[in-house]
Formats: sequence, structure tokens, C-alpha cells
Amino acid sequence: MNLLEYMRRRNKITLSEWEDSFEKKEKEIIVLRHEGGGGSLRNGFWEWDEYFLAYVDCETGELHKEEGRIEFPVIDKEEPPFQFEEESIYKLRVREKLPEEVPEGALPAKNYFLVVKVLEKNAVCPELEEMLIEYRKPVVLQDDVLGELTYDKLLKSFEGNIAWLRGKIHISLYVDKDNKSGITKAKKALKTMVLEQEKWDADLRNFAAKELTKLACEWAESEEEAALITEESFAKRISLSLIWVTSGATFSAYFDDDELFFGHSIVVSGSPKKGLLSADIEG
Repeated sequence: MNLLEYMRRRNKITLSEWEDSFEKKEKEIIVLRHEGGGGSLRNGFWEWDEYFLAYVDCETGELHKEEGRIEFPVIDKEEPPFQFEEESIYKLRVREKLPEEVPEGALPAKNYFLVVKVLEKNAVCPELEEMLIEYRKPVVLQDDVLGELTYDKLLKSFEGNIAWLRGKIHISLYVDKDNKSGITKAKKALKTMVLEQEKWDADLRNFAAKELTKLACEWAESEEEAALITEESFAKRISLSLIWVTSGATFSAYFDDDELFFGHSIVVSGSPKKGLLSADIEG
């Protein structure tokens, strides 16, 4: 079974079939709910997930310092059966997800639990309380070139602002706070661009203009307007707003389009090592 077949099969699963994918035996756990979650539409119901940072097995007392999900079904036009607040500790009665064979490209379900009942909110658990205190502490990077970057736990990236030519832009390092080598690579790539920002600004603009001017002319509302759009005018009109860098030292530079594409962002991607690779529109 390939990934596409697997996804189609999941989308067709009924509520009873989905519930049968969890163990019949119930157990009690205490979870540290941090943030994040969402729903996936299935056959007649929504499979709803809420993420947790760690949990304690009440029977064994073992602390599991691994992220996971608590899940429950939501029927259309009905209120969700449970509401879980962020950064809270809950004692729950649950059924654990059964092992499942998944195709390449899909992640196996690990630490997934079907919620049977909420036993206690703000449950007392010293180990999870200590983890919550640590989780709430801000994680900040200080750099002589990039300035102060604060870690966004939900986005899993370091965010900040920096002077760029005669204005300011937003910068983002999309790398986990514990990935030290990834942080180093991302910082090095971004600092290369910042320290040579006049060159990079011109190169990014000119590359975007070369790749997208023809498309901008096609988007123009009249022949007269299209005639005014040249590579030179295109490069002058757009303005850099964000540079987003990954742990692998690749980047995406986002430009405001000055209505060339009716408000869509212009994105130029590449790396300091390989140069500029692509330009497209998003949003």
C-alpha cells in the first residue's frame, strides 16, 4: 500500500472502525498539555487531536518525556465532547492506539490515546509541573549580527527583526531549539546574507524579476498596464519583508508584490552555497 492509498483509506474510516484502532483496555494517565492540535475529516466525523509534551502512566508511575496526542471524535454540528486548555495538566482515562503498519512517508502513531473521560483538571504531578515551569521559560538567542531572536514554541522557530538597507525585515530560523548544529547552520546562512545585504537584496530582486515578469504581465488588468511592467520596474516595485532559513541552511525570501499579483507574496528560494534556485508566488 502506497501513501496515497493509505491516506484515502484513512479518510474513509468510520467512527466504529476508528475506535477499534485503539486498545479495548482502559488505563489512566496524567498528561502535560502544551499547545497545538487540529482535526481531520473522516467518514462521518472529525478525528480531533490535542498535543501533549509528556505523560505519566498512573499504573507504573513511569514518566514518558515524549510528545504525543490525545484524540477524540467530533460529530458535525455537535459540540466537542472535551475542551483542553493549553499549558495545563490533566488526569485522563484513555485507550492506547494499537500498533499500525504505515507506508513510507507516513509517521507511525506513537503515544496516541483515545480520551474516554477527563478525571481531573490541574492534576497534581510534581514531575510534569517541573516540566511545565521549564516549558514556560522563554528561549532567546543573542547574536552580534542578528540581534535577539525569541523561540516560538508553536512554530518551532526563532523569530526576530533586523535592519535591512533603509528599513526593517522579519527574520525566522526554522529549527528546533535543541538542534544545536541546525541553529549554527541557519545562523551562519542568515548572517552571510545580512552582512552582504546590498548584494543579496539586488540579486534577490533581479532574480525574481527575471523569473516572474512575464507572469506579472499576464496578470495585468490591461495591455497598457502590462506594457509598463519590465524586469527593471518589477525589481524596483517589490519589497523584502521576511527571510526564513532552515536548519539545512536553505532560505526563502518573501517580498511584498506591490499588487503585481493582487497581494500574493513573491518567494525566492535558495542557499548561500548553491545560490538562487527558484521564484514563485504564494498566498
